[in-house]
Amino acid sequence: MIILDSVDSTNEEVKRRAVQNANEGLVVWSKTQTSGKGRNHREWVSNLGNLYISVLFRPNCNLFRAAQLSFIPVIAAHNTLEHLLGVLTELKYKWPNDLLLKKKKIGGTLLEAGSDQKSWANWVVLGFGLNLKHFPTSTIYPATSIKDELDNELEIKEVVEIYIQNLAQLYSVWQDKGFEPLRKKWLARGHMIDDVLQINFGREKISGFFRTVDEKGSLIIKTNDGSRRLSAGEVYSLPITGEF
Repeated sequence: MIILDSVDSTNEEVKRRAVQNANEGLVVWSKTQTSGKGRNHREWVSNLGNLYISVLFRPNCNLFRAAQLSFIPVIAAHNTLEHLLGVLTELKYKWPNDLLLKKKKIGGTLLEAGSDQKSWANWVVLGFGLNLKHFPTSTIYPATSIKDELDNELEIKEVVEIYIQNLAQLYSVWQDKGFEPLRKKWLARGHMIDDVLQINFGREKISGFFRTVDEKGSLIIKTNDGSRRLSAGEVYSLPITGEF
């Protein structure tokens, strides 16, 4: 583990080391980030007090299977928080890789990978941010923090230690047994059947009822035009209306 006071981005730091043949299991934890980023190149506000951490994996598989790893951090973070705080029934997952508390975002994952010409994943970086003490207010999706929502201040070093243990354990499960055990864990805390979702990708917006996450990690929804399988997109919850 490399511990830094500040870095441009923990993902960028791990990526720099990945291309220099760093070993699998490298962890970079920084107390702040000057250029933190989320999905779709959005800024990830990275003030002192929250968790910013990235881990290097070399899964020896194609990019499509490697994408399943993006489900691991939210499960690891959920297990970590319940280990420290007890059962949190309002801790949920939002597809594909966000962690929600009382329907507000407290954590998010950024998976980045390096591949060869055959789409083989030479390395995968799993970055995760967790709002422990504060949260940004000017976000598209409502956000919160553990401190603000639960009035509890966690020791960040303990969070890091337990999170990494959980992440390693889940990665081993994925290597040994594939995606199905992780899929079941995710569905137990993910969207409910018939939750009404809007998925934005590019300029297209699709609305439908949640059905499941399939064996590849894709989102399956029922729309007015039939079933749709989506492998990427931004998910938002909608009021239940019965039609779109």
